[in-house]
Amino acid sequence: MELIVQITSPEALDAALTAGVAGVTVNLPRDPDKAWWAEVKAWQAAARARQVKFYLQWDRLVREEELTQAKEALAALAALNPDALVLRDLGLCREARLRHPGLNLHAAGSTGFHNSPGLRLAETMGFSRVVLEGPIHLKDLGLLRRQTALPMVVVLPHACPGFGHLCLLDDYLVSGAGCPSCCRPSRWHPDAAVSLLAALEMLPGLSQVGVAAVQIGGVFSRGEPLKRIIELCCLMWDTTPAGRPRVLAAAREVLAAFGGEFRLEFLSKEAHPPKKPAAAPQKERRPLGPKERTRTAPGPSHIWLEPRDYAEAIVLAPVWREPLILQLTPENYNAFLAQYRQWDRHRLVWRLPPVIRESALSFFQQAIATLKQGGFSRFVAGDWGGVALIREAGGEIYGDQTLGVRNSLGVIAARDLAVSRVCLPGRGPQAWEAMVQAAPRASFWSYLYHLPALTTCPRGAEALPPRERGPGGEKLRWLIEADLALLCPEVPQELGHLQDWFRQNGVSPLVVSLPRSGLPWGQVPAPARPRPEPRPRRPEPKGRRRP
Repeated sequence: MELIVQITSPEALDAALTAGVAGVTVNLPRDPDKAWWAEVKAWQAAARARQVKFYLQWDRLVREEELTQAKEALAALAALNPDALVLRDLGLCREARLRHPGLNLHAAGSTGFHNSPGLRLAETMGFSRVVLEGPIHLKDLGLLRRQTALPMVVVLPHACPGFGHLCLLDDYLVSGAGCPSCCRPSRWHPDAAVSLLAALEMLPGLSQVGVAAVQIGGVFSRGEPLKRIIELCCLMWDTTPAGRPRVLAAAREVLAAFGGEFRLEFLSKEAHPPKKPAAAPQKERRPLGPKERTRTAPGPSHIWLEPRDYAEAIVLAPVWREPLILQLTPENYNAFLAQYRQWDRHRLVWRLPPVIRESALSFFQQAIATLKQGGFSRFVAGDWGGVALIREAGGEIYGDQTLGVRNSLGVIAARDLAVSRVCLPGRGPQAWEAMVQAAPRASFWSYLYHLPALTTCPRGAEALPPRERGPGGEKLRWLIEADLALLCPEVPQELGHLQDWFRQNGVSPLVVSLPRSGLPWGQVPAPARPRPEPRPRRPEPKGRRRP
């Protein structure tokens, strides 16, 4: 099993190489200059001289206006020829496969692969290794290892107790907010030393499961603390089960002696000042033919309603003729099976949970197959494991915001993976315009009214202060859903004023989501009611003057 560390300085690189790690990884900054490229090239040469693997990491999403610069950076990274490039953005993954087929790709931890169908999909996407980040149990890792031969990397300890691929802070709050604004170590971690001890205790279990590598969470710029951490990890690996308590006791003494030296550092996402997009050159437009007019004419945007549960769906069904979105839970599914004959197969769309663990996989595989067989073939998925499950069953997939599609290349890649439409991110027309114009028409749907979960954690995070404030002063609160804790804004997002824009750009359906909204139960909410069409004005008779 390999040990990998993430470094940011020559001192940390020297400490890692001296201590005998198997690999080092370097994160790509937003705007790398010539000095950074030269330094990274020197670090790569030093690592290869010691026969240590050198990885480059690009663990962020790329927006449409950044694509040109991103393609240039991707070509420069491919020219460096690292041992692997760790990628998150779906569009860049597709570009790398097409333009740089010799580049070895690893899936970043925030891509969101947590079950065996997701790992099979990762292989289809061209990844040779998957990084698993966030809450994951040894039991699920053991089940995963039995179902796939794809090598896995586990990050310990992790900077955030939540699921990184479900984080929407950067979309709904300040641009560049990301984890450093939400997951401050003083809030999430009781102490860095405690987190490191917990990671050390997990190392033997990970080795038995058959994990390919462990990456130490956080980034390191100082050499001495990093060297000590690596030594402790190696001791834990080499010790027999009987000797592990003695190693852990020694580790506690070392961590206590160094005190504040053991500090987990995390990369910050600096917010860039908003840039005005350059005016696109006006192209001369020719008259459209009849077939083109039919294809490009804006059609109506259908409004779908998402009830809180099956009981509310039964109450709303007689008065709501458009489709209803229902969360696929054992309770809703069993209640539906008892009355499935009274449902039109076009009336129900099923939403998969944001995280499907390997230990819970059998229920969802059976439920999706049964629903598909009965003609209920439309599903909403918020992570790539859910996409893989629906794809294997042959269902129609609507990708949620948490799939991380933020550019037109990602839209095309999602379509290649059988995703019919993807949800627009939580910003606005100014941020959507470039992506919508560059992507194929009829590629998007959107929420019309909902209360988004900005951060998703396992239950237990609600022990944190119940009300927080975002980096822009936004009021946030913790809500509990099943075994998850969700950090949500207090005020729902309502986009009813953008219905004309959605219709003109072919964005459909528009979803009014009732869960977490606080709206009256069992009633069609005002945001879902169709707006009255403006009455045409009567032409005035000729010759009559207005008084």
